[in-house]
Amino acid sequence: ANEPLLHEVADEPALVFIIPTKLPTERPADFDTALKQGQLSCTCRITFTTRCDFPPGLVEMTMAALQDVDEALPLQTFYRFGGVCFNQVDVRRKALFYFEYPDLVLQVHGRCDEDDVEGRQELVERLGRMKARVETVAQVFRGLLRRGLEPNARVEFAAYDAEAAAAAARPKVHASFATRMNSATMQSVTQQVHAAGCEWTTDHTQTEAWFEEWSRKAEEANFLLVLFTPEYKNLYSWALECEADMIRQIHEQKGTPVYIFEPVHIKGLNAPPDTNGLPACEHPGCAL
Repeated sequence: ANEPLLHEVADEPALVFIIPTKLPTERPADFDTALKQGQLSCTCRITFTTRCDFPPGLVEMTMAALQDVDEALPLQTFYRFGGVCFNQVDVRRKALFYFEYPDLVLQVHGRCDEDDVEGRQELVERLGRMKARVETVAQVFRGLLRRGLEPNARVEFAAYDAEAAAAAARPKVHASFATRMNSATMQSVTQQVHAAGCEWTTDHTQTEAWFEEWSRKAEEANFLLVLFTPEYKNLYSWALECEADMIRQIHEQKGTPVYIFEPVHIKGLNAPPDTNGLPACEHPGCAL
């Protein structure tokens, strides 16, 4: 993920080849949407009208189109659903993008105050260049409807927010659970997560690429939680098995703590005997 998408595959200097590579689902460290003091962002959201997912090739072609969109940002880092162009010298100047069905989010950062009109205009122009590149990609896909690429489409400015920065620093909790589980139990668990000062990251749109998105959030999480409810036991599916395998893998490779939650839990530190091989719950009966 730390290498650009450009690779030298021929001695002919006039030719440039872009080679598709398998990218990680976890967002890289350089991909940081949180703003610092004295930094302003300008964002636009492009909505694609598709039935269930982005058309094949759209994400990859967008990456190729945006990897050199700003000459002042010579470094690039990509992951499965987006990327960031940045400069190690001017750390407050960035251009990043990410796909989150059904939207593509484009965002530029710059060293600028909220009341700096010229600075805000520069951010809009930089964002416009990104939109122009995306439009050339979208035109390749016949019948692909999109909103947000129009010249007068709305953009959003944001400045450093101390409260938002504190929220972004909260530990992340990601979970695996049966989709038909009791809503009151789910509400109780999420309330406990928030009361512990953590962020619940499990909400996301179910698409064909749901597992990649779920896995990305799992890899970024500080805690992993399995809601071992009656619905989980009785409706154990292929999807839950995939999530269980990923949780086990992340726990073994990164040491991320895993918690097994049961509405009615046995006493002691041992998880129930049929927990699909997941680690024991550290705090029985509690989310955290």
